[in-house]
Amino acid sequence: MVDPAGRFYDNAMGKHNYSRPILEIGSRLAIQQVNYDFSKFVSRGGIYHWTRPQSIPSRITLSGEVASGKSTIGKLLAEKLSYTFISIGNQTRAYAEQQGKCIVEFQRDCLNNPELDKEIDSKFSSECNSKKQLIIDYRLGFKFIENAFHICLKISEEVAQNRLSKEGRVNETHVTLQERNASFRNQFQSTYAIDYMEESNYDLIVYVEQFKSAEEIAEYIIKTIGQQ
Repeated sequence: MVDPAGRFYDNAMGKHNYSRPILEIGSRLAIQQVNYDFSKFVSRGGIYHWTRPQSIPSRITLSGEVASGKSTIGKLLAEKLSYTFISIGNQTRAYAEQQGKCIVEFQRDCLNNPELDKEIDSKFSSECNSKKQLIIDYRLGFKFIENAFHICLKISEEVAQNRLSKEGRVNETHVTLQERNASFRNQFQSTYAIDYMEESNYDLIVYVEQFKSAEEIAEYIIKTIGQQ
């Protein structure tokens, strides 16, 4: 809010807090002198097209190959938008561990048994479609998640491998990285006859290496969605 004296002010602490006059120090510095929560502003639909108001979608899906940053970026988006983050990867890994298998072995099982894949997709998508305010880490979100904004994160194989090494995921080598990416494509092609990396499936493609941090990517996504 701006008062008649041209100062930003807020009431976050139960009483008015004023900035210096905007014309005196500029809006960039003035707004830093009041309590301003950008994520709450966005969650209330603050970013919108001036000629066609539009709020942030109640569901946002993130897809991409291994180590593209889906979980990291998804959790950041959830925090900034006050949404809930949910990942099919976490559920699949837990399911694999229950069977005493690593994720690569479990993917091979899914490739050999499409019905197992369909069962997991059915349960996960039903859960997501029954809720709102979700950030969903799900490669097939564009196919199964309703009324959502679908994003694909793209990354080179070299950078993806470097990320895995830094995260200490020693069981996921250059070979297993290639195998997992190929396995996902073959798995979805075999089960659903689709290529999940086809760009036409998505509302937004993000080349993650063009950004300095996951924080920048999250801010870019929020800004871009608000301009749709």
